[in-house]
Order: sequence, then structure tokens, then C-alpha cells
Amino acid sequence: MPTRSFIGMTLTLVFVLLPDLILAQYPVINNNPVGRALLTAGLDQVYNNQFNAAEATFARLEKLAPGHPAIDLLRGVRLFYQWFPARTDVTLKQRCLSQLELSARKANDWQKARNEGSDRNSADRTATEQPEAMFVYFTAEAMLAKISHYEHEPFATIRHAKNAYPFIQKGKAFQQHYPDFYLSTGLYNFYREVYPQIHPFYKSVAWVMTAGDKKLGLNQLQIAARQALFVRTEAILYLTHLLTDYEKRPSEALPYLAQLTERYPNNPYWRYKYAEALLNAHQTDSIPNLIAKLMGAKEMVFQQMGTLLKARYALENGQQSAARTWAIEVVNSAVREETVRCGKKPCGPMPIRYWRGPPGRVDRKTRPGTTTGKCSSLPSFRYYVMRLPN
Repeated sequence: MPTRSFIGMTLTLVFVLLPDLILAQYPVINNNPVGRALLTAGLDQVYNNQFNAAEATFARLEKLAPGHPAIDLLRGVRLFYQWFPARTDVTLKQRCLSQLELSARKANDWQKARNEGSDRNSADRTATEQPEAMFVYFTAEAMLAKISHYEHEPFATIRHAKNAYPFIQKGKAFQQHYPDFYLSTGLYNFYREVYPQIHPFYKSVAWVMTAGDKKLGLNQLQIAARQALFVRTEAILYLTHLLTDYEKRPSEALPYLAQLTERYPNNPYWRYKYAEALLNAHQTDSIPNLIAKLMGAKEMVFQQMGTLLKARYALENGQQSAARTWAIEVVNSAVREETVRCGKKPCGPMPIRYWRGPPGRVDRKTRPGTTTGKCSSLPSFRYYVMRLPN
């Protein structure tokens, strides 16, 4: 059971944190300058919250590559970012799931057809693989795992993660030609080494999985951030997450995040991530302006992100009473995003004054009548709010 638990937890860490990978390099699109330009433009529109424009761009791309599973994947990505981070629209979520499932099914059939038509006795297995199909299938399954994790469906999360896992290893053979694969292997290498260090109990069973390398993983993410054609933005997002929350080197993350805020000015989420890193680096000069922009967003989730930043900014300035007021407002809000608040699901009602512990650790001290429960990853609360005194 410990072995199964470790495998499931490690795969979950890789795939729920793994960004919503987009498309590897389908030859028809890659060999067509117009197709490449449309794909890049469509993804930029998604990341900039221009969803109608993105759909129109993907429709034009579909005319160049009809029936390609990547088109379904791209539409799934668009729907995901319409649903996330608020995660309140059930119809959007179901449409996203349908697109991703269709993409995975098509990509899997594409790879099977290639294998059936190849020389089964070939010593070079990579000659029978179709990297485009592999990447699309892997990406769709990874996104399905991520959504299942958000919806607190652990069995579905592990199922999709296991479906995707073999392609992490297979993708290593294609990294030189498809730099997008550096993202998946980089995340695996980092978490495979780091997780047993954080949880020593699993060291005795870690040998079951292929060994990782934290330094190599970070280097691979840096390569993806520079060279990946279609997952460069996602590589930047997760590289900065690891630098800030695990390596405690937020100043190294700031140039990457500043780049995203400039490239995608219509998306408040990038401003929130940039502000988080600035606070972690104790660079607060631009925080009031970033907060004002988040509070001016029409979506409640971004306003609550702004409120959380108010709490952190107040705490940074020694205003503990104000910090507590803003933090309690976030805790009591209806926002579902666990990195912003500790909601009734999965945490249960838990007054923040009973949270203790240094960054990266959660200890619970309660008194009679206080309800406690399991808490999701809450980097902002973990790093600041839990240190508030009673």
C-alpha cells in the first residue's frame, strides 16, 4: 500500500501541477507557416483572455488540419481557461472535459494505427512512435487529471495520471526535436526527487519509479521556457512556481513573470502571480498598483486575489490587524480556488488563527469546538497568514 500511495501521489503532483500543455509539432501545421502563425496567435489570445478571438483563430486553423486531435485539445484549453480560476460554471467544465476526452481518444487511435502499420520486429521503437500523437494524448490526459484534482476526485485523478505517465518516459527520446517535452520531464524529475525529501516515509519505496534529478528538472524547465514552441508560457508559470515556493528564490522568478504581464495585459491572473513573487522577494513598491488593477477586475475571483494581496501587503508592512481582516474576508468568500482561500471543501471551516507552522509546513492546533480538516496547497496562506499571532 505505501508503494501504491507513493506512486499515486507522485503522479498526481506531476499532472495536477503540470500546466495545460498545448500541442507538440504536428507536421501538417508545422510545415505550414500560416498554420503555425494561427496556432501561436490562438494560444496568445487564450492566455490574454480573448476567448472569442481564439475560437475564431482555431476555426481557421481547423481548415488547414481538419480532424486533427490537436484542434480538440486547443478548444479544450480555451474552455479550461474560461472555467479557471473561478471554476463555478459547470457547463463550461463539462464542455472542456468532452473536448479533452475526444482529443485523447483521437490521438490514441492515431498512435495505434501507426503501430499497427509498422514493422513489429523493428529494434528501434522510436521509429514506430508518432511524437505528435504522443504529445496530444499526454497533454489531454494531464489536463483531465488536473481538472479531476480540482474537483476532489482522487481516483479519476490517478487514472488519468497513470494514462499519461508512460509518455513522460517516451517523450525523453524526442526532447531534442520537440522541446515541449522538456516541460513534462522537467516536472517529473523535480518532483520525483523533492517529494520523498519532504515526506521521508516514502524514501523506502521511491525506487519503484524512475529516479529523478531536481537540478536537471529545473534546467529542463528553463529549456522549455526558452525553446518550447507551444508550452513556453506554461513552462514559465511552473518554473517560477518551483523557484518561488520550493527553492525560495523568488527574485529569479520575477523577470519571467514580468514578461507574462507585459505579453498578456488583459489577463489579471498573471498580475496576481507576479505580485505574489514580488511579495515573496520583499519588493513591494509596485504592489498597490497591482492590487488596484485586480480589485478593478469584473470577476470576483480576481477581486479576492486582490484582497489576499492586501492581507499580505499589510502583513509585510507590520499591519497585523488589517492583514487579519483582509485574510478573514478571503477565507469567508465563495471563491473556489484553493491557492486563494481555504474553503469548506476540502478543508472544512477552519479559523485562520488556529493555523501554525513555517513556510512549507502545516501544523494544526485546535481548541474544543473548532472544526478542522484536510487542507489543499495554500502557498499564500502558508507563507504569510498562518504566521499571524492570536
